[in-house]
Amino acid sequence: MELNRKDLTKNEKLKAVLCISFGTGIGLIVYGIFLYFHIDIYGWNLGLIFAPLAAGYAETILANRILGEDIGAISAFILFIDTTFYSFILKNPTLGWNFITIGSVLVILQAAFPTLINYILLVVVGGILSNFIKTIKKYERKIQSAIKHQQYVKWDGPVVEEEEELIITYDEDESNRKINDLDFYFITSTDMQSRKHEIMGIYQTEIILDKDRRIIKLEPEKAEQKVLSNIKEGKDECLIRLAEKIKKDGGNGILNLSMTYNLIGLGGENIQVTARGVGINIL
Repeated sequence: MELNRKDLTKNEKLKAVLCISFGTGIGLIVYGIFLYFHIDIYGWNLGLIFAPLAAGYAETILANRILGEDIGAISAFILFIDTTFYSFILKNPTLGWNFITIGSVLVILQAAFPTLINYILLVVVGGILSNFIKTIKKYERKIQSAIKHQQYVKWDGPVVEEEEELIITYDEDESNRKINDLDFYFITSTDMQSRKHEIMGIYQTEIILDKDRRIIKLEPEKAEQKVLSNIKEGKDECLIRLAEKIKKDGGNGILNLSMTYNLIGLGGENIQVTARGVGINIL
């Protein structure tokens, strides 16, 4: 949960500036250490990777302790600009582009712009892969049709190929009933409208959905329906686990609830569903 409210108090603003300054300072120290000891590969200093990561990590840890929430790892962005300017423009403007340089810049961009990079991975890359799979399936069906026709002529009879059917077991109505029976408040807003409540802390649960390789054998529409069904089922299970965790600690609701979906594993083979928010006890 990032600190994106407009009605910040003066004290909160000062604390946010302190967190950003602390993270920036840690990042500069890490970068200085890497420069001093010449920790590099083929002239490319590894501090360009680890300095923004250290800055964002330090800022996030401090922000969670004194503010109770993230502020967006702004110091990682600052270190990204500082280290890139120093290394690529001021110190060594003739540094060439190679596999190591491009890969390292991508890691830096992930640290400085996590939302953008995750969007590219999920939407752009995912869309390209989906269209690629659809194209392959299209030509595969044409090839299978041609093979069946040849077999029919040769053996004087049709060749029947049994297709393995993936059954969708997710029941949305039943899942909604389970969530409603929890007697639990799911609140996406941060405004309780003066209703008395106790804040218990930040809670988070994750569900990892394994990719069923049999999906690639389905028609594109059926495959998409199966994937969406799995994501919905994972989302509901994640919410149920989060509610049970908070109820176990004596709470009855969650504030500022957020859901995130990320591709993980080699080639984005799996999907991680994460539910996160502030556990509360409404009095």
